Amino acid sequence: MGKLKTIKAWFIADANVLIDYAKTSPAILGLVAQHVGPVYVAADVLEEVDQLDVAQCLAIGLKIVDGNLVQLTEASTRGGPLSFEDKLCLVLARDNGWACLSNDGPLREACKAQGVPVVWGLEIMLALVEGKHLTAAAAIHAARAIHVVNPMFITTKVLAAFQKKVAVKSPKK
Repeated sequence: MGKLKTIKAWFIADANVLIDYAKTSPAILGLVAQHVGPVYVAADVLEEVDQLDVAQCLAIGLKIVDGNLVQLTEASTRGGPLSFEDKLCLVLARDNGWACLSNDGPLREACKAQGVPVVWGLEIMLALVEGKHLTAAAAIHAARAIHVVNPMFITTKVLAAFQKKVAVKSPKK
């Protein structure tokens, strides 16, 4: 996780994280928004995600945001490995001081290059476990479900590493 200055942060989620949670456990993003920090979704990114709509996002506590003209223009510049939607996530995160929730390698690298904190999709659950807002078992269950729907990026190696981190973060009795 790109070291956040505090456990409380504001986030913008990219399409891959939204899709992973929408297919498995969308309520977890709501828990993040409720207990860790606001979770924003760019309207243009949401258009890419067939599994969620505006009403569903609002119902679980996600906030829809539009870029301004300058941000949209910057995001629409051609070239490089990032899509318009990924560039928009980066620009919104940078301009607003948010962390970017993403599993996308090129987006994560671009964020780091611009000093934008980045958080892996699964790692956001660690703050919920540590804060006792989600049980370790529920976090592992959600991660396994995400692995099933997205085995290319949430590999068995990623899943095993996450399970070890959950064990460390899980509150001791």
